[in-house]
Amino acid sequence: MVGEVVTVEANVTVRKAVRLMNNREIGCLVVVQDGKPTGIVTERDMLKRVLVASRDPRAAEVGEIMSKPLLFMEPEKEIEDAVKLMFKHKIKKLPVVENGRLVGLVTLTDLIRSPEVTKWLERFPLKKTPRRMKKVIDVYFDPMRRLRKRCPLITEGGLSITCQERKCMWWLEDECAVLKLTKQLSEIVQ
Repeated sequence: MVGEVVTVEANVTVRKAVRLMNNREIGCLVVVQDGKPTGIVTERDMLKRVLVASRDPRAAEVGEIMSKPLLFMEPEKEIEDAVKLMFKHKIKKLPVVENGRLVGLVTLTDLIRSPEVTKWLERFPLKKTPRRMKKVIDVYFDPMRRLRKRCPLITEGGLSITCQERKCMWWLEDECAVLKLTKQLSEIVQ
């Protein structure tokens, strides 16, 4: 888990929360009230409940759009329990709470890299993977080694992740945006 979790008060505007997420380069904020975690706001929450709903991010407050009630795990729980909870509720980020106090955050991406989860996934019927989680599973868990191209994006551990081609968030129209940008930059430098 990540020990330093960025939090935000429920009465903060969505615009301020977005700026905070952009500055910290993170995809979610745990929402707190009186120092206690009460919800979580993710990029998806902002897209669905602000952008698609045509709400003004300068007026909408985080507490109005956050996902609640807050689902969380205790730090002493098994990794497999966290993954099961994530799959059951179709979530990719899970705060870690101890005695009512936020102590960390774990993501599906963090968990799927662990050997314990890899073993569990080998027994899991992957056809039942929730759609919003399937991309993460496909990128980090590929037991059949179906995806052989290597992506130029590098993960934290220094390992290349597998190319998802048209399924990838960096795949635009008919090519990889990262490769296109790299090519354009190298042409400018020359």
